[in-house]
Amino acid sequence: MFAQLITKITRSKILVVIIMIVILFLILSFGSTTFLNSINFESLQTSIAPNAIIAAGMMILLISGVFDLSVGSVMGLTGAITALLLSHGVSVFAAILAGLGVGLGFGLFNGFMVAYAKMNPLIVTIGTLYIGRGLVNAVMRGELRSGIPIKNASFFFLGQGKSLGIYNMFWIMLVIVIVSQFFTLRSYQGKKLYYIGSNYEGARLVGIKVKSVRLLTFALSGFLAALAGILATSRFGISSLYLGFHLELKIVISCLIGGASISGGQGLVVGSLLGVVFITMIVSMFNILEIGIYWQNIIVGSILIFIVSLDAYLVNRNRLEMGEL
Repeated sequence: MFAQLITKITRSKILVVIIMIVILFLILSFGSTTFLNSINFESLQTSIAPNAIIAAGMMILLISGVFDLSVGSVMGLTGAITALLLSHGVSVFAAILAGLGVGLGFGLFNGFMVAYAKMNPLIVTIGTLYIGRGLVNAVMRGELRSGIPIKNASFFFLGQGKSLGIYNMFWIMLVIVIVSQFFTLRSYQGKKLYYIGSNYEGARLVGIKVKSVRLLTFALSGFLAALAGILATSRFGISSLYLGFHLELKIVISCLIGGASISGGQGLVVGSLLGVVFITMIVSMFNILEIGIYWQNIIVGSILIFIVSLDAYLVNRNRLEMGEL
């Protein structure tokens, strides 16, 4: 009965998102002559891919009942460190490995503090958000603040290369989303995430190693944020001081739009991708229609309130139908 409830709620929310994406697509297609051209199509790919990779990790966290606000800083720090190592002659493989290690380290730290030190995830990840952003500024000090250029052409294959006319980074994103979707829905280990998110103490009492699961989910989030930072840096060919800046809230909003719940226990990874697509198209509409930044903030905030309200309504309605209220 619980599984049926979660499935029904998630499908209802995802259906709403798909309808909104179709409406946006029609508005942009008929309202702009540039939306459907090849340049904008390529831009959408490279905008969606890094954010969707991070959102996949965030969705897994939200399903298990927590979240990570440090992902934007981890993304920026990874890009800066990877670019710095490459500029000093370090091999592409070693630089990428180091960057991924940074993200994994942040994730393990967050997970340990939340799972074993029993600290609030909001406090912990805000702390690591500031630590990460401070380290970005430390790495890119002085003349490096304008960006660390990358001269190793082989590194550009990840972010600028294409296969079958689609950017490699987009293919990487699709693989991550598909594997994550399969893991969470089809594997026993993945289903544990829903149990933990729905009832943390209950999951612990039935023998699920909730602390280990929580540690690993945070580690995955940090790793994917680092991967997104590497792909974005490869795409631009230069590190940026502002890479990932204020990105974490957009990722959380994308996941909520895509079917996650702040209370945990529901959501699909494919929904996080749909949420990212929706937010990306909203931003594209803002830019094409030349809507001011203040209106953008108002509209995005209104969308967040609407989605959270819809979440509460659907949960209560379906519980009523299942006879739980």
